[in-house]
Amino acid sequence: MRRALLWLPLLALVLSQPAAASIAGPILHEPIAPDAREDLAMHVALDGDLPAAIQTPSGVVSAPDPRAPTSSTDSAYSQVATDRSTFQPDRDTKRPEIQSYDEPFTPSTAPFKRLEAYDAVRADYQLYVRDPRLTPVVVGASPGIEDEAFYADLVVDVAPDRVVRIPSVGPGARIVRARLGIGAEDLAFRVQHDGAENWYLQATGARSALRARLVMELAIPRAAFGGQMGNPSWGELPMVPPLPDNVTRDAAEVRAAVGVSRGQRPREAVARLVQYFRGFADSEESPRGRGSVYLDLALSKKGVCRHRAFAFLITAQSLGIPTRLIQNEAHAWVEIHDGVIWRRIDLGGAGHMTSPASSALPERAVYRPPPDVFSWPQNAERGDDMVSDARARANSSGPPGAPSASGSSAAPGASASGAAPSSGPSSSSGADHDDRPPSVITLGVADAEAHRGLPVRLRGAVHADGEPCAHVAVEVWLRDPGAKPPRMLLLGTLATGDDGGFSGGIVVPGSTPLGDYEVVARTPGDSRCGGGASN
Repeated sequence: MRRALLWLPLLALVLSQPAAASIAGPILHEPIAPDAREDLAMHVALDGDLPAAIQTPSGVVSAPDPRAPTSSTDSAYSQVATDRSTFQPDRDTKRPEIQSYDEPFTPSTAPFKRLEAYDAVRADYQLYVRDPRLTPVVVGASPGIEDEAFYADLVVDVAPDRVVRIPSVGPGARIVRARLGIGAEDLAFRVQHDGAENWYLQATGARSALRARLVMELAIPRAAFGGQMGNPSWGELPMVPPLPDNVTRDAAEVRAAVGVSRGQRPREAVARLVQYFRGFADSEESPRGRGSVYLDLALSKKGVCRHRAFAFLITAQSLGIPTRLIQNEAHAWVEIHDGVIWRRIDLGGAGHMTSPASSALPERAVYRPPPDVFSWPQNAERGDDMVSDARARANSSGPPGAPSASGSSAAPGASASGAAPSSGPSSSSGADHDDRPPSVITLGVADAEAHRGLPVRLRGAVHADGEPCAHVAVEVWLRDPGAKPPRMLLLGTLATGDDGGFSGGIVVPGSTPLGDYEVVARTPGDSRCGGGASN
């Protein structure tokens, strides 16, 4: 723990006279730029009772304009419910070139837009949704203390009897408020989901085929995006229906290769599965010769994101771990249920975003998810890295986040305006039966004083049982000891290198209140190193 005195940044104002002749008479009207913080403080509402601004993990953000016109050039969602109802595995293991990606969420979650989800496997290894029945998405529940808030802004092609697939921000998401319309005209609608939480929109008020705009305020548990999973027994997990006989036999062979069984606790089994499937590599040569596409992929350890997620799902479900495969036009990953909540796990294997996909990524606040508790191999192609690299290519000012001496960087969004209040870091992971050795964090702060809008330079190391903790996430917090209870502000996340060391600079958001703060570092650890915090 180190102390940092926070000051206002220096400001320079330049005043000049216009070159043209002075305007005769008084100025009757002067435009005032929108101020998201004022909108939030004054509870300004838009069409559909949507708030004009919300507090998000990346600061206060303004709402999309629900009356914004649509055009024929918009990226519109028009896929009907029966489209893409199954996932067909393939053997094309080359790293893909991503040509397009539509980002509907603020703060941005790219490339993790949740568009297509599958939770069951057939004897021919096609994936499908076990329960396709549609039920209403929960509407009207305000964000709670453990929730994150987002806006969604979608252009949708609707018709009277058409049910259109739309993206959601993550598992367990709820709609706080929403509005579907064309300009000033409201359209009646409903949003439903199936058993795998695929979302669907039906414009019940449409009298013909038309293009409309859907704006939503969303709430979702922060834990859905990652962090340390619970430690349930096998009996505490939701039941996974038996797999087809041939799939069960093949999965037993893969489990033996991975080294997982029900003799381990589910959390240990998940950690081993993640380590194994993150170790895949893309290949120009298609894997063949083992009698099934699942065995070919899983035992060759060849494949990109969709192959890893497909093989992970089958292997995990064969153990009794509830698992889904999630994908969109740019990336694929898995969700597992830990006995309490569905959690997102990125297995890597991301593609390369080319133009126009790179230039199409919007410049907006970027979401900072919880730290990844699972280790990554060297040269991994993570989903976050794919987007960070694409934004860097599209922005001559360079990639977001300051580089660290370990070769890591601040997490995407670590420099976004605003900081999220939280109960703060803890020296334990909060889970029972954690037999991992606790992490010990040493922390040094280069500057005694920090300025809003400028980076705080940090350096430190993470060890457990005297051994370095490589490639673990390190959260950096500001703690206000004068507040009762102490107020915590999350600045961002760094990562350790091979030697367990970390260093870098994280920008202090401009919205951070002035004051005297303590700097605290925290890690959730990984499968070997337990959680820990600096002293």
